[in-house]
Amino acid sequence: WASLDLTGVIPRASQVREFLADTRPDKREAVIDELLDSPRHATHMATTWRNRILPLGVEPARNREAIALQKWLRTRFAKNLRHYNLVGELLLTIGGDELGPALYYQANDISPEKLAGSAAELFLGVQLHCAQCHDHPFAEWSQKDFWGLAAFFARVKARDARGMNMMDARFRLVDAAEGDVRLPDSTEVVPPKFPGGEPATDSDRQSRRVQLAIWMTSSDNPFFARAAVNWAWAHMFGRGLVESLDGAVASKSTPQAQLLDELAKHFTASGYNLKELWRTLASTRAYQLAGGREDAKAADEFAQMRAKPLTPEQLFDSFVLLAPSNPAGGAVRTASMANSLDEDPVRMEFVRNMRAPPGSATEYRAGTLQALMLMNGKVAAGVSDQEASNVLGAIVAPFMDDKERVESLFLATLSRPPDDEERQACVAMLADCKSDTDRNQALSDVLWALLNSTEFAFNH
Repeated sequence: WASLDLTGVIPRASQVREFLADTRPDKREAVIDELLDSPRHATHMATTWRNRILPLGVEPARNREAIALQKWLRTRFAKNLRHYNLVGELLLTIGGDELGPALYYQANDISPEKLAGSAAELFLGVQLHCAQCHDHPFAEWSQKDFWGLAAFFARVKARDARGMNMMDARFRLVDAAEGDVRLPDSTEVVPPKFPGGEPATDSDRQSRRVQLAIWMTSSDNPFFARAAVNWAWAHMFGRGLVESLDGAVASKSTPQAQLLDELAKHFTASGYNLKELWRTLASTRAYQLAGGREDAKAADEFAQMRAKPLTPEQLFDSFVLLAPSNPAGGAVRTASMANSLDEDPVRMEFVRNMRAPPGSATEYRAGTLQALMLMNGKVAAGVSDQEASNVLGAIVAPFMDDKERVESLFLATLSRPPDDEERQACVAMLADCKSDTDRNQALSDVLWALLNSTEFAFNH
């Protein structure tokens, strides 16, 4: 389901039919380009990055800033802003009128150590925070490497709003002239130092943040492109090519590390073009593999596709595709809401309740609450409601027979036609119906069962 990975929703039944009927040898490439050019791609990437860069459990009081951050991200992805520009703008934000990206600093309490650990993991792909209290136990990072990176954020401060006009008292960041970090339980000041590189020099022309952004996004940085590629691979395949870049940058001992190096070179040569990176990964034979092979070795990276549970956002937005207006909350997003800093409250509640605890992207971590919400919740139940469902409304047309109705339900939900056993069971149930009311209810039950199936809950 490239549609889920690239746009965050299941494909429409009509799109599945067109793809299955297409005989062109390059039909996969055409679909990938269509998905990448869709407005949903920018929206999905913005949602994905928002969840990625904000610590889990950001206070609800900051929800407007979180929505603003997502809108800020969406405009960048819609323009296909180069990766180095995206990261550079995020690191160098000053807040104020540019509501949104400053939340990254707010959510990390403008703490040098929190920002250092977050930036190292997100943009360099290393677990540098493990060296915060002592030298890294498994990698070559020292404690001074961690605090050297933290020193780049030590002079970032929130501007004092006292004495300002309240209309202008927005959250603002400034780069102060002073500010340092010290080793824990020590008076030793640690100067800014690039991880695995040289110490930074004091400059009257460039703040420490500017120096860090320039170094981090440079083509000479051995981590930046590899970190982006490794995360993109994890997004598409459920697990990165390497678990971490700690010690993996110089290592070419495995096929995975060699592939990571080649993809990073391609990404750099493309000018850090994110769409080109997605296009490359989605076009690989590895991405087109089927899942569920019992004879495939679990450790074999390229034997089969790993199944990934749908995120709460993917679930809700796919439900909306099937039933744009449902009894749980009416239209999901009005035009005015889409242009404001408010989010659909029904969607917010669904996502919050369906959010599973952190863990592997290929592990189903939902619990009893999530299962009950899918089985009996208003949102999920509304999708199979006869009055709200687009799918049910379309298949009651008199020119369709029961086999075609059943096939339409499978194409709309699972993006595949039913097998013989599934078709026969569903058609037999419809044949037993004594009235149109019973028949419509049976079709609703089939749709409900498909939406609650394991196959629908996973992207595979």
